[in-house]
Amino acid sequence: MPAGAGGRVQRAVLAYLRRLEKTNPHATLLVACSGGPDSLALAAACSRLASSRNFHLVGVTVDHGWRKESSLQARQVCQTLKELGYADIALLELSAQENGSGKEGAARKARYLALEKQARYYGKIGSEVFILLGHTRDDQAETVLLGLIRGSGARSICGMRPFETIKPKGVATGHSAKRAGYLRPLLDLPRTDTVAACKQWGLPYIDDPSNYPDGPVQAADGNPLRRAALRHLGLPALEKALRVDPRPALARTALLLQEDLDALDALAEKWFNKTSQDEVGTVAVETKELLSQPAAIRKRVWRLAALTAGARASDLRKVQLDAVDFLATARRGTGPIQLPGQVVCSRTKGSYKLSFRQNRTKSKG
Repeated sequence: MPAGAGGRVQRAVLAYLRRLEKTNPHATLLVACSGGPDSLALAAACSRLASSRNFHLVGVTVDHGWRKESSLQARQVCQTLKELGYADIALLELSAQENGSGKEGAARKARYLALEKQARYYGKIGSEVFILLGHTRDDQAETVLLGLIRGSGARSICGMRPFETIKPKGVATGHSAKRAGYLRPLLDLPRTDTVAACKQWGLPYIDDPSNYPDGPVQAADGNPLRRAALRHLGLPALEKALRVDPRPALARTALLLQEDLDALDALAEKWFNKTSQDEVGTVAVETKELLSQPAAIRKRVWRLAALTAGARASDLRKVQLDAVDFLATARRGTGPIQLPGQVVCSRTKGSYKLSFRQNRTKSKG
């Protein structure tokens, strides 16, 4: 094992490969590589370590088509992957419509969907295929702060999971169920380590101008993309003001929140399993006993019921769960309350039962 940053990167990746070997020794590893220092260091480490194992290694790069030179750079990344020893390489090209005309949220969604589509070509994601991403501790810190800015609760600021797992069949909860099969081996390492590792190994990485506030890709309102502004302006200003690097503490906060959320989600699952029953086209929850639980548990149960009925997790909002909670606790009115995915929640008059069902009836006219 080499010394320095290269050694730290390889040890981080090796820990994940050893973990996978115990449960999925013949899995396909889809390594996403943009050509930047983080993903390139990951790709290089995987190539060095996986060759002596039974994994099938696949290198994948995504071209968002944001810049004129992006197509050429994507092909250069494919060539670099080939030089690293990758025999199976895929170039995924997204159109301007798919990447949301430069909006980073839409682009991220399109990128994940493209990676998952490619992964399914090799088997079931999370058991036969795993997608490896080069996110670092710096990315984690940025994700926590972006979640704080949105003000969308603990689930938003608990950051990314290093190892997304498969939830048991029928369970529609949990942050970890969202991206099952995703691995982030470098999440505990700073970005300085991936940059140094690439230099140590003589790997020419791409410094994408789209990642800078004054880069060619801007938000719809003409302002810098939020992550780029936070990375190059916000975090450096915070570090200067506090005279301490806030990134390790922010990443540590994410880990602590993940543990707390896991405990709350597990408790909510128990209550959901205890109080819910599947009826024809309906998820019914008997709430009388559940009302003695704190709001944090109740609202997780409402969320579970909505997801099980067909609501989209990414679209569920606090105001909607608050409305369901009021319907259950105040027992005023019977609904219905409109939830994402055409799901409606209603209360049976004179009872404690809430019903969540997907209303697919099309309006006339």
